[in-house]
Amino acid sequence: MSMEAITRPIEDSRTYKMPAGMRLGPPTLRVRNLARALSFYRQDLGLRIRHGRPDPKHELTGQLGFPKQIVELGSHDPGYNYSTSSLVNILHDPDAKPDQHGSAGLYHYAMLVSDRKSLAITYLAIVKTGLVYEGFADHTASESLYLLDGENNGIEIYADRPRDTWAPFMELMKRGGSSDIQAFVSLNKPLDLDSLLEELSPEERNRPEPFPRGVRIGHIHLRATNLEQSVKFYHEKLGLDIIGNLPGIGAAFLSVGGYHHHIGMNTWHSENGKRHEQGEAGLESFTIYLPDRPSIDVLARHLGSSIKTRDLDRLTVLDPDGIEILVRAENPNPTAVSG
Repeated sequence: MSMEAITRPIEDSRTYKMPAGMRLGPPTLRVRNLARALSFYRQDLGLRIRHGRPDPKHELTGQLGFPKQIVELGSHDPGYNYSTSSLVNILHDPDAKPDQHGSAGLYHYAMLVSDRKSLAITYLAIVKTGLVYEGFADHTASESLYLLDGENNGIEIYADRPRDTWAPFMELMKRGGSSDIQAFVSLNKPLDLDSLLEELSPEERNRPEPFPRGVRIGHIHLRATNLEQSVKFYHEKLGLDIIGNLPGIGAAFLSVGGYHHHIGMNTWHSENGKRHEQGEAGLESFTIYLPDRPSIDVLARHLGSSIKTRDLDRLTVLDPDGIEILVRAENPNPTAVSG
């Protein structure tokens, strides 16, 4: 089936558009070994614990008597816009079922740094911990480092290039890619680490600190079992724009506000696989922030009976593969006046 045959009905039937002010919040990862997870995120990535509290959603204890607990981790930079938000949440569950990488779930979540110099400093700081990277890539629109945490959850750390350099990538996405495999490969090439390190002074090379100018979640990339079904959901139900629907290579990318992608998905190892099940290790949920409570109300009216839970300033919904999405209001009460 051609890309046009897949995308045209989706485009014609859309009735909701997600606000351009949307941003992504933290993923929550269900882990079996809390000490190992915290060692990775604190010692290797240099994050700090913002909160550690019992999980109100899962008021259970594991068979070994350990309480399930959520630990929120964020960056060290107090001056960065999103430094008061969690970057990743860890849900401790010693009885979690093993994640099956041939099923739906997390491919990776992506931490976006502010510029290329920050990426270079972060790269070097992590190297000095002895952690081994899984890979590196130059995606034309961005440059990326790839890691696995202690429980094999995929992580991308990346910096965007200026938007005025994105045109070749965005044009290829628009064409669909299914007949342009070589062009797609040419826009995704190895990262030039020597060039990256040239961003740093000798002093910065000697004393690198991870995420020196802050970090936030830039995108989420999912393992999907049916590409067409997932594209339809994120486009029609959540109102994201289709940046690239690439059935020829089993991937798709969606966003708001002309970004290269906020949500990515692929079926490379999970096509026709098993849906995600609650209680599995790996991705428990991820967060989308909308600007205010009225934005939540509009989305709630559009989703109707598709909503799993609803509160005044938040709702949850499951995607076609059973992955939970928490949608929250950035500013729950924008008309409130302080006394």
